[in-house]
Amino acid sequence: MKYFIKFNKVLLPMVLILTFGSCTKNYEEINTNPNDPTDVPGKNIFTNVVINSVGTELGGWIQHTYLGNWSQQWCKVQYIDEDRYQTRDMTGYFEGPYRGTLMDLQIIIDKAQQDIDDGHEVTNNQTLLAAAKIMRVWIFDYLTDIFGDLPYSEALQGLKKDGITTPKYDTQESIYTSFFNELEEANTLLDLSTATSFGSADLLFNGDPAQWKKFGNSLRLRLLDRVAGTPWSFTYNMVGGGQVTTDAGPAAYANADADIAMILGNSSKYPIMESNADNAKLVYPGIPYRNPIFNALYSRTDQAISETMVNWLLARNDPRLPVYAQTTVASDTSSWPQYYGFQNGSDKASAFFPQISLLGTAIAYDENAPLYILTYDEIEFIIAEYQMRNNQDAAARTAYEAGITASMDRWGADVGTYLSDPAVDWSTAATPGEKYQRICEQRWAAIFGQGVQAYNLVRRTGFPERIFEYELAGTNYPGLGLPVRITYSLNEEVYNTMNLQEAKTRQNVETSNEGMFSTSGTSSQLWWHTRKNPIPTVTDPQ
Repeated sequence: MKYFIKFNKVLLPMVLILTFGSCTKNYEEINTNPNDPTDVPGKNIFTNVVINSVGTELGGWIQHTYLGNWSQQWCKVQYIDEDRYQTRDMTGYFEGPYRGTLMDLQIIIDKAQQDIDDGHEVTNNQTLLAAAKIMRVWIFDYLTDIFGDLPYSEALQGLKKDGITTPKYDTQESIYTSFFNELEEANTLLDLSTATSFGSADLLFNGDPAQWKKFGNSLRLRLLDRVAGTPWSFTYNMVGGGQVTTDAGPAAYANADADIAMILGNSSKYPIMESNADNAKLVYPGIPYRNPIFNALYSRTDQAISETMVNWLLARNDPRLPVYAQTTVASDTSSWPQYYGFQNGSDKASAFFPQISLLGTAIAYDENAPLYILTYDEIEFIIAEYQMRNNQDAAARTAYEAGITASMDRWGADVGTYLSDPAVDWSTAATPGEKYQRICEQRWAAIFGQGVQAYNLVRRTGFPERIFEYELAGTNYPGLGLPVRITYSLNEEVYNTMNLQEAKTRQNVETSNEGMFSTSGTSSQLWWHTRKNPIPTVTDPQ
């Protein structure tokens, strides 16, 4: 034993010396953590972009705590502050995409373009590059539609040597113009004779260029519709008596309908969604990738269905109601199901839960439920709007009814005799304005759970009318109605002060009330928001 110890006292230093010497030959390779790479293929980054961007717009607070409620699809039933238009610091919602998904997309675009330029895997990279451009438009659109002017042309340079770190704010009009150009570029890249799939890294369409082509052109229709104006005035029956008539809203982009006609008139060059099989959606496989609305609400009861939505559905005997909402606890032992929504922006501390319908199981309590980015039913309603603006009544009716039928099918409801209900039937609407209203409200009902898009639709069109006919009982801003925009990031106030202030001045963002309202006509509204919605003066009785 003594010998053994002595031997090892000599041997151990020699082993250490030899080992250390041999390690130094490949020191950098051995000491590189394979789980912390400094460079990865662009398509791998794309997977992360899809998960995070969809989770942000459709599964995060901007949906379930803010805009799903402001558009009166959902409501808050406790911790009601945000439903009363009280916002927190919006820095994360403004800056988060710049730091995360948009920066990742810029890396993907740069890498894919370089590979194409170098002749490496050109066909795969064509599709990846086009998909990245489309997702870039989708994410930037989310930002500009709730905030207004944004850093755009000078944005995303933080990783570059001498890159701009205090970017200017581009106008929303110029940003939308860039959107249209970028989506045209994506459509060209997705040449089905050359572009091929980039595979399972794409969680939306499995890298299929044909599906991405349809999605990109359908997204372009959504954006063109948003800037095409609302050409009918409308009279609201205000709560408490009296009527208010609002003027039509002119097109923000004069060529909107011409561009829509170009797309609809050339299906070979500009294919669009043709059925629910083309829907852009993210499906969640389960733990650890669960639907983020489920993650937020499965152990909480903060959200329920809005009274506005429930009453709208009940008035039409709408078969989507059991999908969108659960029956009240108080009705479980009765002979018929009962559905009651809670009033948005209530002045009560919380709802009386036995008499309130929570969100439907398929909406908020299914960990595998998909989140919908853009759907075929919305495209049909967009076409119906376009046809109405161009005095094509029969074509508008066809698209309107197709949109309703597609929505019922998507949500697993039977359309049955719904199209003949007096509040739904196209032929019972007396004027073009009333037909337009039905299109807009059916679209609002169909995109249940897409709060950002519903908020855009409600502001632009002024429908559903119910939202504008009464004052929220507990609003933090009495007499101002629905906010026209979200307040900008506090970080931008500190670190990009001059550029932000220039943008606020250009947009006439008001210094009072967090800059969220337009008290003087349409001057403080977003570029595409050209129709002034009524500001209610009477609180709805509860």
